[in-house]
Amino acid sequence: MKLSKRLLAALLALSTAVVMTGCPKSSSEESSSFEEKVKVPSTDAIAEIPEGTANTLQWLGVKDLNPTSTAQEKSAEMTLFNDKGGKVEWIQTTTFEQNTKLSSLILANTPPDMVAFSQRMVFPCNVIKGVYQPIDEIVDFDSAMWSGMKAVADQFELAGKHYVAPAAYGDTMPLMFYDKKVIENEGLQDPYQSYLDGTWDWDMLKDIMTEYVSKATGDEERTGVYGWFPEAIFATTGTSIIKYDEKKDEYVNNSKDANLERAANFLYDLEKNGLIKHSDGWIGSAKSAFEQNILFYSMGRWAALNNNAPTKSDDWMCVPIPKDPNADAYYRQLDIVGYTYMWVAGSTKKEAMKCWLECCRVANSSDEYKQTTKDKFFVDNPYWSEDMYQMAFEEVFSDKFVLLVDPGTGISTEISDDSVAKTDTKEAINSYMYSGTTYSDYSSGAQYTWTQLREKYNSTIDSELKKFNASYKQYLKDNK
Repeated sequence: MKLSKRLLAALLALSTAVVMTGCPKSSSEESSSFEEKVKVPSTDAIAEIPEGTANTLQWLGVKDLNPTSTAQEKSAEMTLFNDKGGKVEWIQTTTFEQNTKLSSLILANTPPDMVAFSQRMVFPCNVIKGVYQPIDEIVDFDSAMWSGMKAVADQFELAGKHYVAPAAYGDTMPLMFYDKKVIENEGLQDPYQSYLDGTWDWDMLKDIMTEYVSKATGDEERTGVYGWFPEAIFATTGTSIIKYDEKKDEYVNNSKDANLERAANFLYDLEKNGLIKHSDGWIGSAKSAFEQNILFYSMGRWAALNNNAPTKSDDWMCVPIPKDPNADAYYRQLDIVGYTYMWVAGSTKKEAMKCWLECCRVANSSDEYKQTTKDKFFVDNPYWSEDMYQMAFEEVFSDKFVLLVDPGTGISTEISDDSVAKTDTKEAINSYMYSGTTYSDYSSGAQYTWTQLREKYNSTIDSELKKFNASYKQYLKDNK
């Protein structure tokens, strides 16, 4: 494989980057709404790997996709892949070493075939730099198998080529978990009922949290919300700090957008009134949050599963991040982490990669496998209610929501990569600005305003975008 100068530069950058697989970061005005209601083909539609072609995919990842001594159950996609003649060979790495290892393998002309999709730095940054290859020759988004995800995949398209084939939505998009007993005992409006009534918005959230906190007695400390919350509030406005401008065909600084300022001011007000919980340590489960008198635990559904799930004595529920009352639609962050694989540049195992992606898609979308997954879920999490499951696994992916991708997660290390962050909280600029009005200046103790954040970081955003757009234009020129 011949390495271009641009790819060599990308590999150098990759070697210092951290792979982040947390909360999804979203927002772009070009959006997808939901997975269309299409009948996904059966396993018979999966293309078998032709005899005589390479059937073993090399997977660079943090965990083995095959059954292990600690995870003995074979996944549905692996079962299908094995049945179709495929195998997966694990190249072991860690979260912090993955990109370094990927770059070294590509430089040695021994690239792995696939790595996991992560929200940060993958798109468009490392696509433009040639780390990944397009998938159009192995994925037909007009087919019955993939058409339900075409609108999502189109958000990861450059120069007419697709780079991402999402098999399903991920489980890191934040939901707001709460204890129904607390809501009832405090005489508060039930958020779930408010959602059903169409009144679950920023204003309703603020009112409920304010009333809850105001009822604290004696030395009791109460807080409204903890977790992955500020960025999700920004997403409900339907736009993002960095966005793609179709007319200019480039990525632009959108930080002066009035909707973003409105979201920042809303968060500023919540923080000023003591409604957002800050913790010296990580609060890793809903139960721990509720024990600390936090009304809403805003986190991906993974944080309320298995060891973190409700027990027999609990009565929990969850709702989406509340709607922006001024928005023209109910916008929500897009997450496909955990169910999407990138085809690494230099891999030549087209047939095996096609088969693997199709196995992942069918395993995550056919009625048969979805029911099996649901049945197993309730075995592992018996005290989730049907309403809670329906909200977390079905409702939030319905056509009530517009799902958004945030280009700011993949522009440059300065803007998008936490591993080189210089902000107070060691978050990359794009992430930090979303939550910045809930923080205080370390030296003065004063709470940041949106204007202050813009003034502090806009020059860096503008200079990084200028460099990125130059690379983007060159990419378009090279891929005519």
